[in-house]
Amino acid sequence: MTDRRVAAVILDPYRPYALLMIERLYHRFGIRTVCLHQDWRTRLLLEGRHRQLRSSAVSAHYMVGDLGWDRVAQILRARHNIVGVLPYEEGMVRPLAELAGLLGLSWAQPDVLPAFRDKQALKALVVRNDPSIRMNAFTNVSTTEDVVDFARTHSMRRFVLKPNDGSGNTDVAFFDTPVDLVAVTEHLRRSTGPVLMEQFIEGPEYWVNGQMDSDGEPLVQGVGTYIRIHENGVRNLEIGSTAVPTSDPNFPVLAEYARNVMRATGLRRSPFHLEAIIDARGPCLVEVGARFCGDLVVLLDQWQHGLAMDFVDMACHYYVSAVPYPIPTLNWARYDQHLAGTATGTSPVDQRLIEVEGIDAINDSPHFLWWIKKPAPGDHVERTLSLTGRAWSMALWAPSPAALDDAIYWSRETLALRGTAESGWTLGQRVPLYRGLAGKAWSSRPRLYQAKALMTR
Repeated sequence: MTDRRVAAVILDPYRPYALLMIERLYHRFGIRTVCLHQDWRTRLLLEGRHRQLRSSAVSAHYMVGDLGWDRVAQILRARHNIVGVLPYEEGMVRPLAELAGLLGLSWAQPDVLPAFRDKQALKALVVRNDPSIRMNAFTNVSTTEDVVDFARTHSMRRFVLKPNDGSGNTDVAFFDTPVDLVAVTEHLRRSTGPVLMEQFIEGPEYWVNGQMDSDGEPLVQGVGTYIRIHENGVRNLEIGSTAVPTSDPNFPVLAEYARNVMRATGLRRSPFHLEAIIDARGPCLVEVGARFCGDLVVLLDQWQHGLAMDFVDMACHYYVSAVPYPIPTLNWARYDQHLAGTATGTSPVDQRLIEVEGIDAINDSPHFLWWIKKPAPGDHVERTLSLTGRAWSMALWAPSPAALDDAIYWSRETLALRGTAESGWTLGQRVPLYRGLAGKAWSSRPRLYQAKALMTR
């Protein structure tokens, strides 16, 4: 079937940002969404849980897991009038940028967007376009000899090895010199792709969120920092994040550094999430993504500025149009009085949840805003080794940085997960587990319309 009304493309549309953008495109801009799915199992498990994916806001669904992007573009050109693609997560930037190019969309930036999934290339791009921007020493490595030589050349006392295309702080490792040859060799052996080596910068890590307009000018929307601990054998496991008030002396320094970096990337019409470490010399780039900040932090940014601020609307506009968006007046006074953050739960084991204690206390807290990932009986939680494996997550607020830190630690002490890793549960006590699993199975039942995907070749 052909639908020549304007439409936009979203890949694997199961997460909150995707659902928000589907509704915003339809109700605000009159644009329906074409949903692309890469994996049948994931689609069957998750699609049925979201009414938006069966609403009039969606024009069509296609399975594309075994199709090349050339073929996907051919199908879309024949059946739809595509005006934009919306990569809401890190791993979607490169494939959707390729698809945008094949569709001839003006948003496609073939000389810029691929670098946002290649940390080494992105840093090199920034240095090449603006050598005045501070950057630590970096290179891709594939052997232990590469690591030893680069550490010696740059007189490193400490360095970092991480996936060159990674996200979520996954598989990041820290090493001292003299180099532990056995440990480095083992880390490289376990790596599944190119590895980036960077000079370690000692200092607190911050993030800066914002939006690039059609001229490549950045708008900073919020600044924050992380709370990280050593747990489950992971040195820098994230358990929370907090907004930084404008009165903090690091705020203007970070905002200006982020503006300079983003201008140097040449990125246009995209949200961005930049991370930097500050030491005695000032900010130094960790990495930057051409996407929303994870864990719905963009919604926290706009909540702090007030309900008149709609950063999702702004991002959707620029994904589908090069027309300038009305420049918003950011309410930094309200932002400072309503500092927001996230609290993240960790699990020491893999298990299915049977009991979740403390939900009512959390919901009744004056600091609670909303659940990002609400734990429930029947959920599977894994031993938490990175942010992607978190057991639960919530949004909180407080009028001061100290009060926000207290609220985050209180939430972690209040919420308790118990599950199948413990023994001694009676059949009656396990009923919530079975009820939760049954609910998931029912919501994931196949729908007749999903069979249409078998005929889209």
